[in-house]
Amino acid sequence: MSGSQLLDRPLSRWWCVLGWLAATGVFVGLTQQLGGLSRGDAVESAYSTWAVAHGSSCLYPTGVAHGHPLVAPLYPLISGALSWLAQIGHGVAFPSQSALGPHCSATVTALSRWSSRAGALTSTVELGYFAWVATMAGLIALLRASGRGRCGWEPATLIAAACIPPVFMSVQTSFHPEGFLAMGLVLGGLACVRRGRWVWAGLLCGLAVTSQQFALLAVAPLLVVAPANRRLRFAGAAVGAAAIVAIPLIALTSGRAIGGLTGSGLTLSTGDTLLSDLHFHGTALLVLSRLLPIVCALALAWWAERRFGGIANDPVLLVSLVATSLALRLVFEVNLFGYYFMAVAVLVVALDVIRRRFRPYVVMWLALVTLVFPPLPLGNDVFTTGLPAWLWQVVLVGAALGLAASPLLSRTGSERASTTG
Repeated sequence: MSGSQLLDRPLSRWWCVLGWLAATGVFVGLTQQLGGLSRGDAVESAYSTWAVAHGSSCLYPTGVAHGHPLVAPLYPLISGALSWLAQIGHGVAFPSQSALGPHCSATVTALSRWSSRAGALTSTVELGYFAWVATMAGLIALLRASGRGRCGWEPATLIAAACIPPVFMSVQTSFHPEGFLAMGLVLGGLACVRRGRWVWAGLLCGLAVTSQQFALLAVAPLLVVAPANRRLRFAGAAVGAAAIVAIPLIALTSGRAIGGLTGSGLTLSTGDTLLSDLHFHGTALLVLSRLLPIVCALALAWWAERRFGGIANDPVLLVSLVATSLALRLVFEVNLFGYYFMAVAVLVVALDVIRRRFRPYVVMWLALVTLVFPPLPLGNDVFTTGLPAWLWQVVLVGAALGLAASPLLSRTGSERASTTG
């Protein structure tokens, strides 16, 4: 019996649950062995988490912490609820509203002192493990909607995803669990698309945007490939879900939440990528780094739908299209870190599973990403210090685009060959 046939064998519910626990154990174990959850960038979500947990309106204080912009609100809302349930830091009195300053201007200083006394940061960071569950749940939903769930493929895929360095580096080298939450919602949205549930797909994708803005690169192509009679429902559900989260927070924070929702400040360049070397600033940089990838994703989806039609009914082309769209973000990035490859890596692995075809090039690409961005303390990235970041961007992002788009390209090649024949 071949490996594919062995993985095709159905599993009982309890074996599936055991696979989920095994994948979670692998994810947590690898993260702990490599130094545990990072506190780097934790301030981008911690202040908002504590404000939610203690019922404060200062989710988005005036200014930012140490130059770090605060993340979109969905993850802090969930982590704040978990923090309240776990009573993190409740042994020390939380700063009063007056201590947080007018318009929350003293929030960062006041909460930093409170966290130090209460020892809240460590426990708050540990909540990041729950975000992995969202990605895992979304991956399970996509596999089951594509005919690869409830069999050996399901636990094998989850364990493989847990072992991918760009995945666990999202919380191990830098703390960005909001990416896990957004990815889980996007995967769930793709599963709903496969089942023809476009309203649910819109709801999940709209929530994904309120967790991490890269989800827009998944929403854009889905809007194009949606059937004409479902497109308005999908768009309306996405906008409605995002509005339910965004509008109350914008009102509560006197508009300060807009920065987290739109990603303002996230285009600050500290890297040496192709775009950052052009030295754009302000509106021009925002358009090139954030809006241009979405335009390219829309154009790609329009071409694919015109070329093949019915992409929503083909799981291979659907996942390939969304994976390629997410890879376009990396083409126009002003910074480049290992965890930026998380979304593309998960979808590329899912793509191989759906096709029941293992590509050695995927393993080689992931190995190269790990060598260039090792899951080690800062200063051990020998490759990035020896060569410019833009060169690795060309190599790694070019390979990611090729792996993600290969089903679209191979389908085009097959059609040309059959036409010629």
